[in-house]
Formats: sequence, structure tokens, C-alpha cells
Amino acid sequence: IVEDTEEARTCGDYPRPLNVIEGPLMDGMGVVGELFGSGKMFLPQVIKSARVMKKAVAHLTPFMEKEKEEAAAAGGGEQSSAGKILLATVKGDVHDIGKNIVGVVLGCNNYEVLDM
Repeated sequence: IVEDTEEARTCGDYPRPLNVIEGPLMDGMGVVGELFGSGKMFLPQVIKSARVMKKAVAHLTPFMEKEKEEAAAAGGGEQSSAGKILLATVKGDVHDIGKNIVGVVLGCNNYEVLDM
């Protein structure tokens, strides 16, 4: 998973790590959702797919944080927040994985994320 994610990050098709999440990773999860919705994929496979997504996002997170720090430094300091978002699920719930991914994407888009 990490090797494939790193290949996508460095191949030149995705200029920012966030583009890897918003592009091929979300496209893949879209397929998973369609298959689940049509009854061709079952919950255990959906959960496994979500765990793969979570691992890929975890690999990309340090690169996104570095990018955010570099942007703040180039702008002369901290960027102003685009707003505050409160996210919450029951810990360990299948939706927790999706909530965490949404939190990363929002954080990369300059939102202050309060994760319950």
C-alpha cells in the first residue's frame, strides 16, 4: 500500500499529496461504494478497502503537513483559518475511517479540525 501510494505521489501526475487522495484514492472508494450499493461487495470488503485508504492517507499526511508548513513560511507565518469544523464518530466504528480522511482533507484546505 505504501509503495503504491508513494509511486502515485512521485509519478508527476499529482502535483500535491492531496491530489492523490482526491484523485485515485477517492476514485477507488467510489467504486467500492458503487459495488457495495449494488450488492456486489459486502461489508468486510468495504472495511478492508477503508483500511487501505486509511493507510495510504497516513503515508501522505506528513507530506501534506510539510507542504502546509512551507506555504505558511512562504506567506510570512500562519495562514488564517478557513473556518472550524467539528468531526465525531464512535471510536472504532466503520465510519471513523471516513471521518479521519475527511479531517485530513479539510486540514489541508486550511480548516481547523476539532476531532472528537
